[in-house]
Amino acid sequence: MLAVAPISFGAPPLGTGSTSGLTAEEAAVLNGFDFENAWYQLDLISSWGEKVAGSEAERMGQQYVSDQFSGMPVDEVWWEEFPVNFWDHSGTTLKIVSNGYEDIPAVTYGDCYSIWGSEDYVPYFFGNENEGKTLVAEVVDAGLGTAADFAALGMLDGAIALVHRDDNVQGWLNPVIYEAEQWGASAVITYGYYAGADNPEGIKQDSVGGPLPGISISPNSAFHIQELMESGPVTLQIDGQVDILSEAYAESVNVAAVMWGETKREEYIVISGHIDTWWYGANDDSSSIAAVLELARLFSEARENGLYVNDRTLIFCSVGAEEQGGPGGTWYNWLVGSYEFVIAHPEIMAGLVVEINMDGVSLKRTTGRFWLEQTWEINSFVSGSIKDLGMTGLVTYYNPLWSWTDAWSFGAKGGGSAVELIGWIEGYDWTYHTQLDDMDIQSIDTLSTVLKLDALMAIRADKALIMPMELQNTCDWAMGYLTAEKTTVPGAADEIDAAIEALETLREKIVEVNAYADYVEATYAAAETPEDKAAAQLMADELNRVLIDARRIITCWTLGEGGTMGSWDVFLRSDQHAHDFGAVHSALTWLSRNRVPNAILALETVYTMEWGKHFSPGPYETIFDEMVNAYMYWGDDFDQQQGYVDVHGVYLGLKDGSMTRAEAIAELKLIRDNQLMPWFVEDIMTLEWAWTEATMILDAGLP
Repeated sequence: MLAVAPISFGAPPLGTGSTSGLTAEEAAVLNGFDFENAWYQLDLISSWGEKVAGSEAERMGQQYVSDQFSGMPVDEVWWEEFPVNFWDHSGTTLKIVSNGYEDIPAVTYGDCYSIWGSEDYVPYFFGNENEGKTLVAEVVDAGLGTAADFAALGMLDGAIALVHRDDNVQGWLNPVIYEAEQWGASAVITYGYYAGADNPEGIKQDSVGGPLPGISISPNSAFHIQELMESGPVTLQIDGQVDILSEAYAESVNVAAVMWGETKREEYIVISGHIDTWWYGANDDSSSIAAVLELARLFSEARENGLYVNDRTLIFCSVGAEEQGGPGGTWYNWLVGSYEFVIAHPEIMAGLVVEINMDGVSLKRTTGRFWLEQTWEINSFVSGSIKDLGMTGLVTYYNPLWSWTDAWSFGAKGGGSAVELIGWIEGYDWTYHTQLDDMDIQSIDTLSTVLKLDALMAIRADKALIMPMELQNTCDWAMGYLTAEKTTVPGAADEIDAAIEALETLREKIVEVNAYADYVEATYAAAETPEDKAAAQLMADELNRVLIDARRIITCWTLGEGGTMGSWDVFLRSDQHAHDFGAVHSALTWLSRNRVPNAILALETVYTMEWGKHFSPGPYETIFDEMVNAYMYWGDDFDQQQGYVDVHGVYLGLKDGSMTRAEAIAELKLIRDNQLMPWFVEDIMTLEWAWTEATMILDAGLP
C-alpha cells in the first residue's frame, strides 16, 4: 500500500561517501545555507495548522510565501489561481452521551459530509435532533466495514457504524461508507490506518468521501467505546458542520519565484513543494515549503553577492491543492496544483532539465534511510550527488515515480526528469496525516540533509553541458515487463515481439546518442578558443533539445498507473491489462476443470477485486464507476490511467451458486477476449509507436 516504501532499484551501495567531489563553486553556494532560518520557517508555517485546498488558510499561506519571495532578489513572482473543489469543516465534536457526556477527540474526513452544512450553498442535514444539526444514535461495531461485517449485524436502522480502517483490506474508506449507507447507518466513525500502522493516539485525516457523515477518531478512543459496549448499548452524539464548494465557486493558487537564466533562459530547473496540509502538517508538507523558501533565498542571494550565476532558469514553486481539490466526480482528486502548473506552462515542460519536488523532508530519523523516487534517466545524476555529499547509506532511491506526490505531474504528465525527496523513513506511517505530525517529531538535521542534496542537484543540473539523461534505464525497466507479459498474454506474442524490437532499436539509438554526448563533452573540454567553445556549446544545445523531445515521448507513453484502487500502482502502461488478463484466464482454466473454488480465488486477484471482494454490488458498482470515469489529470491526456474490468458479478455468482459454471465461462471469455485482449494490444501498439517516434527523434539529432 501507499505507506510501504518500494524496493530500491539501482541505488548506490551502502558505505560512506566524501564531500571531496564538490567543486569550489558548489561548496561556496552550500556554505551559504541558513538552516536556522529554514527551521524557523517550518515552525511558523506548521503553526498555522490545517490549510486545505481552496481555504482562506491556504491562501494566507500562499500570500506569505509570495511576500517572502518578493523580499528576495529574484526576477519575478508568479501568483496563479485555479479552480478546486473546496471542503471546510468546523465544530466537529463527538460525545458519549450514555456515559456522562464524555468528549472524544474527532474530526470529519476531507470530502465527507458532517452532520449538517451546505453543498454549493444548498443546505443538507443528517441529524435527528436540533433541527437536523445534531445526530444522537447508538453505535455498533462494524468490524472492517465489509459486506460480511454489516450482514452479521443486519439492518442498522440509523445506528452509527464504528469501523476499523485497514487500507490493505478496504483499499480506501469510500467503499465502507457506501456499504454503511446500504445497511442503514446514519454515520460512519473510523479509526486506524492499516495493520501495523495504527497509532493509538493518531486521528487520521484524508480525502475520504461518501454519502454519509464520515468521522475519524483514534484507536484508543475506539477501544474505549468498544469496552463500554461490552457492558451495554452506547449512545453517541455528533455535532459538526461541513460546507462544500465545487470548482465553480472555489480557487486555490500556485506561487512561484523565478530567476531567469543567464545563458539558457529557456531551459528550466523547478524546485517545488505543496502548501496545503492536514492538521499541522509539519512534515507533510510545511517542511517542503520551508525548504523551498530557503533554497530561493540561498540561490537569489548567492547570485546577488556574485557567488553564483545561474545559466538556466530556476523556478521555486509552492503549489496548492496537493492533498485534495479535484473536480467533483473525479476519484483521483489530489496533485491538482502541480498538474495545473504543468498545464499552464508548456514552455517550462518543453525546456525542463529536472524537477526537484519535496514532500515531507524534516521527519526525525531514528532508523532506516531517506528515500528518493525518480524517473529512470537521472539515476546516475542523483546517486553522484548523494555520494559527493557523503550521504551514501543514508539516502537511497527507487524507480519510477509513483502518483502520490507532485513529482508525478512533472514527470508522468509533463514528460520531464523528476526526483521526489520524501521523508517516508521507518515509523512515519504512525503519524502520517494525523495531529501528531507536529514539530515534536521534526529534526533540523533531516531538513539540512535534504536542503544540501537539493541545492547540489540544482547546481549540477544548471551547470550540466549535456542534460543528465541516461534514457537506456527506461528501456531496461520496460523490457522486464514486456518479457513477463509475453508469458502472461501468449496470444499477443506477435505484437509484443514488435514492441520489443522497437524497444531494442530505441536502446541502440540511445547508446549512439550517449556516445555522441561524450564526444560533445570532450570537444567542449578541449576547446581552446571562444569560437571552438561556442561551436561545442551549440552542439550541446542541439543535443539537449533532442533529448528533451525524446524523453517527453518516452516517459509519458511508457508509464501506466492504476492497480488496486486506482493510481496506487505504477507500471508499464500495458501491465494492468496483462495482469488482469492473466487472472481472468486463470479463472477460466480452473472453471474448465470444474475447480470453482480455485476460479474464485483467481478472480480475487483482478485489480478491482482486491478490495471489491469485500463489498456488496451497490457500493462496488458506485466506486467502480468513479474509477473508470476518472478524467482530467488521471487519464485523458496520455491514457495512463488504465481501464478496469468488472468481474464482481461473476465472482459473487460463483460464490453463492446463483451463476452456473457455463454462464461464468461465457461471461469471463467476453471480458478476456473482448475487453482485456483488445486493450492490451492497443497498449502494446502504443508503446511500439512511442518508442519508434523517440528513435526517429534521437536519430535526427545525430550528426
